[in-house]
Amino acid sequence: MTQVALGRPELVLHNRLTHSLKVEQVGSAIYSRLRLLAGENDDVNADPQAIAAACLAHDLGHPPFGHAAEQKLNELLTCPDHRRNARPYKVRKESPCGGCDLEDGFEGNAQSFRILTRLASHRSNGGHGLDLTRQTLAAVTKYPWLRGENDEKPGKWGAYDCDVDALSFALQRDVTTKMSSGELLQTLDAAIMDWADDISYAVHDIEDFYRSGLIPLSDYHFDPRSDTLERFLTYVRAQPQFAHMDEDSPLYQAMRNMWTLLPTSIYNGTKENHLELDRARSYLLTEFINAVSIVDGQLTRETGQEELNSLIKQLIWFHVIDGPRLSNIQLGQQRVVQDLYQILKPLAIAAYDVDDTNPDKMKDEQLIRRLPYNLTVFVKEAIAHPGATYQRDKAILRGLVDFIASLSDEDAYFHHSVLTGASTHASL
Repeated sequence: MTQVALGRPELVLHNRLTHSLKVEQVGSAIYSRLRLLAGENDDVNADPQAIAAACLAHDLGHPPFGHAAEQKLNELLTCPDHRRNARPYKVRKESPCGGCDLEDGFEGNAQSFRILTRLASHRSNGGHGLDLTRQTLAAVTKYPWLRGENDEKPGKWGAYDCDVDALSFALQRDVTTKMSSGELLQTLDAAIMDWADDISYAVHDIEDFYRSGLIPLSDYHFDPRSDTLERFLTYVRAQPQFAHMDEDSPLYQAMRNMWTLLPTSIYNGTKENHLELDRARSYLLTEFINAVSIVDGQLTRETGQEELNSLIKQLIWFHVIDGPRLSNIQLGQQRVVQDLYQILKPLAIAAYDVDDTNPDKMKDEQLIRRLPYNLTVFVKEAIAHPGATYQRDKAILRGLVDFIASLSDEDAYFHHSVLTGASTHASL
């Protein structure tokens, strides 16, 4: 599955796998940098193996179509009120919302955690999760809290309500007890993974969009008369975090230095093109990797480099995400995810509804056999381990979401075309 951009057949772009491999490389480089700063006699309180595992696993929970589907699944699961105003875990448990299918919603990082601790299989623990260490699980937990437990980041959380015990194990605390935002800190391993992901996103995704012809990097060679540059500056200065960026600001100067390293022409696959890309890539990777230090046990990023990283990401928003082309594609992708959920939801609930006269017997074994096989696997797993807050129907829906999130882009399109009757090639 592609990371973000879809290119021409002759283009080789990053996908989720190669992105994760790059994040692991950058994470290892950050760790080496921290060890160098600390010196031989000062042990860095981080585990390079946990960092590597977290970097490789950080994107496992992305559903088909990435963030577009992530947003749609969360919208489908939560009512309008609790979508905007997430309630803490204990409130959800004591007073369940009748309007939410699953009030703990959907979040890609929480899905990654669920895969590692519940859905993936490993022989050592009966096939439930990968039997990872506490430190590794904490390293992959980018957001170490449940939904509704961090008021500063209400749209992000690290685990679902059914996985509370696993998150408490990983973080070695009761995650159902609300803490202040200042106490909800990543481990050092997780912070390294997080910065490595930011670096790879800013550097490698920009490269892909340049290769695809979607971001004209050659227009950004510093020229006060550049129309593209002026429109981009107007775009970013409208945002509070960049409103201070005048021509005398350090961020503006850092941007100006970066522009001089960018390719001088549109991408045409020449050796000169690749040399220019390599020069820009190496410069940015080195600057960002070297921008870290440890202060009071926490990873600290140089403010200037962190701002430059955020500014580079704005190129993607300006040229791609806020453009009509991607918006139309994502509308179609979200429709696919919505249709899959709405078609399969009543079928799954009907198939796994328990006969009151015989709780051990399902109502309709024949209907179960008609469901996609992997869907039945996920639903059975969710029913078997519902946690303290899920009734049976909630567990069924979590299993359905696990199934949809596990699909590749191509699988999602295929299931959608078959279930909606749009496919002309569906056959036994």
